[in-house]
Amino acid sequence: MEYEDQIRKIDNIVSSPMKEFKPEELRGIVERYEKNHSKSKAAFERAKKIIPGGVEHNLAFNFPFPLESKKLYDCYMETVDDVVLTDYLCCGGPIILGHNYKPLTEKVVETIQEAGSCHGITHEMEYKSAEQLQKHFPSCEKIRWLQSGTEADMLALRIARVYTGNKHVIKFGGHYHGWSDQLVYDLHIPGTKRMESHGIPKNIYKYIDSCPPNDIERLREMFKEKRRVAAVILEPMGAESGAIPVKPGFNKQVEELCHENDALLISDEVVCAFRLDMGGGQAYFGYEPDLSVFGKIVGHGYPSAAAIGGKEEILNTVAAGVGGGSKRAYCGGTLAANPLTCTAAYWAIKFVEETNATERAGKVATRLSNGMNEVFEKHGLPWFSYNYNATVHLHSSAVFALDITDPEQAPQIKERKEFMEHLGAALIDQELISVAGSRFYTNIQHTDEIIDKTLEKIDNICSKIE
Repeated sequence: MEYEDQIRKIDNIVSSPMKEFKPEELRGIVERYEKNHSKSKAAFERAKKIIPGGVEHNLAFNFPFPLESKKLYDCYMETVDDVVLTDYLCCGGPIILGHNYKPLTEKVVETIQEAGSCHGITHEMEYKSAEQLQKHFPSCEKIRWLQSGTEADMLALRIARVYTGNKHVIKFGGHYHGWSDQLVYDLHIPGTKRMESHGIPKNIYKYIDSCPPNDIERLREMFKEKRRVAAVILEPMGAESGAIPVKPGFNKQVEELCHENDALLISDEVVCAFRLDMGGGQAYFGYEPDLSVFGKIVGHGYPSAAAIGGKEEILNTVAAGVGGGSKRAYCGGTLAANPLTCTAAYWAIKFVEETNATERAGKVATRLSNGMNEVFEKHGLPWFSYNYNATVHLHSSAVFALDITDPEQAPQIKERKEFMEHLGAALIDQELISVAGSRFYTNIQHTDEIIDKTLEKIDNICSKIE
């Protein structure tokens, strides 16, 4: 689907009365959810007594309550209530080979048995995995392993400031770069600015600002206003992993504008690497960043997986331990580059390449996206879908596209967000699970037959809409 069509369809959803579930159908969905997932509900009630909110990560939130897993395999998630869900959540993107992919599991177990999970000195997989990553990201002349995408984004800003000597960093509205103090700014819906930055002193944002998505002229103006900009950071596909799609050629324009102003371009590849393209967003869209950030996807969902890569002279500013006289971007982390994580990263990248997983998962994603559009048209719904290779977006309420400054649109945020929650519950009612009822990640275990069955279930959901 062309960019102009995407934007036109999003605008149509935003400007039109929102579609809703028939009241009796929504009641049935919630009642079946409660009945079919009673053990998950009991687990949630127990967890709430010891864990704030009852869950640890946004991916786990489901309406009316989160589910508890028992077993995961291939493209399936079995819950404690013995309900088997076809999984399009895929841990938020990193699972592209499928859950518990046996060849990868065997390699990780072998390393744990021989070297342990973490021991405090180096291991051969530390540099072998970095070489494997660099093979597909030539812009990463040097690589440093870290423990999370949030940590990698945080270090990227520090490196940019040390290297350039400048302080200002510009992000784009709605783009997500983890939860560090400086980057909990203008998240999810462009224009929200500090709305989600409770507990963070206002002065933290003295040198952080955001630019509206896809607005190259506004970015140009900001360079003139800020003058001494250290870096611009972006999600390659656009806000929320492409929920607000990036305009063709925009990333390249940002690169050129950065270099005209002696600023660094930081490409956040946490979702894009190996899922969008073996070379991530930078290869897919055709631009060359100065720094690249990687997160959970680089280790195929194994814990403590993240990295930052970039031009050699830039990465050489990273240091740890007791300092000398030169300026440096301090970085630490006892668990970083542990044998378990680096083994997972090395073999995951190797297996993704050998199985042609990026292309295979992308093909079934296209089948899913095109099929959903046919279903929506059949039911006369304004909803639509598109995919960036193996990442599929479903726009129903288009909450991420609301204009926070519009007095008519801003009050709709709660209602449109709640509809996405209802849609998520309806998917689970059909034994499907996705990201917030709006994003579907595919892997190589999703066959054409599974996609066709999924489309039948989505057709069933659409029949429940008023």
